[in-house]
This record gives sequence, C-alpha cells and structure tokens, in this order.
Amino acid sequence: MPGNDERHDKPDPRLRAELLRYRNLLFDRLTGLPTLPVALGEIRKLIAGSRRTVGVICVDLSQTVGLENSFGWQSTDELIMSLAQLMEVFNDQVMGGKGQLFEEVIRTGSFFLFFAREGLTTEELAEVSQLVREFIGSSAVGRELDTNGFDVNIGYSLFVEDPLIRFERLVYTAARDARDMAVDAEKREEMLQYRELAQIIAGERIRTRFQPIMYLGDFSVLGHEALSLGPPNTIFENAERLFNFAARSEFGHALDRLCRRHAVMVAPNHVKEGQLLFLNTAAVSFSDPSFSADFGVECNVERQNVVLELTERTAIHDLSAFRRTLAAFKDEGFKIAVDDAGAGYSSLSTIAELAPDFLKFDRSMVSRIHESKIKQELLKTLMDMADRTGSRVIAEGIEEAEELEVMRDIGVELGQGYYLERPSRAY
Repeated sequence: MPGNDERHDKPDPRLRAELLRYRNLLFDRLTGLPTLPVALGEIRKLIAGSRRTVGVICVDLSQTVGLENSFGWQSTDELIMSLAQLMEVFNDQVMGGKGQLFEEVIRTGSFFLFFAREGLTTEELAEVSQLVREFIGSSAVGRELDTNGFDVNIGYSLFVEDPLIRFERLVYTAARDARDMAVDAEKREEMLQYRELAQIIAGERIRTRFQPIMYLGDFSVLGHEALSLGPPNTIFENAERLFNFAARSEFGHALDRLCRRHAVMVAPNHVKEGQLLFLNTAAVSFSDPSFSADFGVECNVERQNVVLELTERTAIHDLSAFRRTLAAFKDEGFKIAVDDAGAGYSSLSTIAELAPDFLKFDRSMVSRIHESKIKQELLKTLMDMADRTGSRVIAEGIEEAEELEVMRDIGVELGQGYYLERPSRAY
C-alpha cells in the first residue's frame, strides 16, 4: 500500500536523534574537530607502509573553569575555538598540512597534533613543541590569555608502530603521555608562580600608581585611584596576571591588604590634601578586623577622604549582612564605590541595595560609545538609577575626545582615562 511505503521512507526521528547524539560525541560542533576515535584511521595513514616515527604534540588549555569564572562561558568557548583555528593554521603553514589534529574530548580545550617523520627524535619533537609555543604566544589569543594570567601548556611524546601491540593502544598511550607532560608543566609553572607571589607578599614588593579622577566640566581633580602592580621584570608585573592568580590561590586577601596598606603609605607623594583616595577592595576584606586599624591616628590619609571600591564581579552571598557591614564603614567616615558597574554579574537591584556613594562605569561601556546608540541609552538608564540612589557617576577608560563629548552630553559628572591623564609613575 502507498501509505506503508511512505512510512518506510520517512526517517525515524528517534534514530535521527540517536545519530546526532553520537555525532556530537565524535565531532566538536564548536571547533569542527574530530575526537580521537574518529582520528584513528587518519593517524594510521600517517605511517602506512613505512617505519616512520609518530610525534604527538598536546596543546592543553585546561583551566577552563578559571577562564569561565573570569570571562563567562561564551567568551571561553570563543577562546577554545580561536585556539583550535590557530592550531589548524600551524598545521597548514608550519607542518605543511601533514599533521592530523583532533581533540581529546569535546570542548575541553585539549588539542593533539599527530605527525610522522623518518627517524624523529625527542630533541626534534621538543623543537616542534617550542615552535607551537611561540606560534601561540605571538597570536592575539595567546596575548589575551597571557595578559589575564592564563597559560597554554604544551607536552609531547612519540611512538613507532609495533605489530605486537594494538595500534589503538599505542595511540592512546602516546596521547596520554603528551597530555601528562603538559599537565605536569602546568603544575610546575603554577608552583613557581605560587612561590614568587608568596615572596612578593612577604617582602611587600608591591608598587602603586595613581590615576586622577576629574570633573569633566573643568578638569579639576576630585581624587586619585590607587593602581597596584607587582615588581618590575617579573611575571607579576602585569596587574591582571597578579590579581587573577592571587584570586585562584589563598593569597587573595593578603594581597588585597598589602596593596591597600602600601597605597595609603605612599599616597601623600601624589594625592593632595583634601583629595579623595580610591582603593580597590575585595568584599572579603570588609570582614578583616584589622581593616579599620589601618586607618588609625598614624595613618597618612583621613577616613573621610577614602573611597573603598568594591568590584561588582565579587560574589556577595549574603547581601543583607554585607549591606549592614558597608553601613558600619560609612558610619566610620569611609565612602563606597561600586567598580565596573555594567560589566560584572550583579544585577542593578543589587547595586541599588548597596546604595554606593560612587558608581564607576566600566571601560566596556565607554569604549566607542559615540558610535553606539544602544550604549548611550543604556548609560542614560544607569544614570537615572544612580540619581535615584544618590550615587555620583564616574566614567572609566575615557581614551578619545568623542567619548568625552558623549559623557558630557549625557551629563556624566566625573571621569578618568588616558585621554584625561595617564597614571603616575610607580611608588
């Protein structure tokens, strides 16, 4: 019957769903790369009919949880995709397209490059891995990861086909050994960074720069933000790397306290009497019993001239209790600012609950705002909220004349950025 034929010709939706599920396990839809089970046949072709040695390079971006905490999962996926594309370019341009690239498991950020050469040695393999490292390091994605304190770890191994050992086992063992080497390198590097940060804190080797916060009408100075950075010619000279690594270790609070104390100590070198001193402060530091003592009678800065900047990305688990804590600090004379407003994870209602004295709008809100009507309308909305909560607005990262013009037109009172004035030398 025609009806029966039609039923047989129609694809079974359950079968299609099952096939799609298996395909998603074997191919990463994000990067388009196959996983190891799919790549086995192509790897076998590399040495078909020869006694060539197979080299394995593992490129491991294993700190995906840390990346997602810093950038969000969407940006982390973009980084993984960019790294996969970069490895494909390396295979084409440096390896002549003769390698086989695949992932260990989908969306983990671990990639493997298999290639074969006659008489390949571990020394030659180490040279190839160094080429990979330099290729990634010179790329935009490599620079972005390095700036934010994340590393791409590289390991390698090799094998020769042995008729007495199952080929699949040789491949899986070589991939495991290469990844183990990459992970071990990560652990060694992390331990070195851990020790260096401990020495920086113990030796109080922190430097502070000051950037003015100005009235956008006449460019007079309201105050200065203290910007901390590590010792020169070290991996922690970069502030983003310094604070991101500290946040992943138990040194976060100790570093926050050291930066605050050092900034207060050197502030008289740059901050004039009566001007405000803005100090970046982690939420956990507000529960430090020694916090207020740092601003005792011998302190160089009076409390009423200190603004404690709370980054909006900081998790606040008990908002009611934290609000009471902030109220106690305000009673002592401190002012409160919410940093990076509009760029973090907190809701507008959370900011309203905290009722800060200042709202600092992130560079991402300010950048190229003269080209974006959406940004302009969003900033107007945030300005209305600030007006209702009694908060004064500061625009961060003003770097172009057109951005300054829009800030003035919208009615932003205060700002800071390279277009206005660069940070001072480090003290």
